[in-house]
Amino acid sequence: MNVLIIAAHGSRKEPSNIEVKKLAERINQKIGDRFDKVTHAFLQIADPLLETTINKLVETGARRVVVFPFFTGSGSHIIEDIPHLVENARKNHPRVEFILTRHLGRLEAIEQVIIDEVLS
Repeated sequence: MNVLIIAAHGSRKEPSNIEVKKLAERINQKIGDRFDKVTHAFLQIADPLLETTINKLVETGARRVVVFPFFTGSGSHIIEDIPHLVENARKNHPRVEFILTRHLGRLEAIEQVIIDEVLS
């Protein structure tokens, strides 16, 4: 099973967490057969946590897990926490391929998204 996880911070405000969940659902509908499943996870405060999500996905047959950090800046979660979690997952599940993508703020296309929004 090939899985994409949209990894976000997590919030005490449930509407924020629901936005991330809905984003993963929309991506899942649009991505076609490139992934068997698209889901979401959080680093802290909200459930499901990233580490728990990874472990459950592996238990249910994931063989390739792509983690997309839904963060705009290179704070400690991007520089330390997420890479550490992914590295631990690699050690704990050596038969599973783990890929950590660039975070949202590093994508070149983000500039155009912002320009399109402010000029609309």
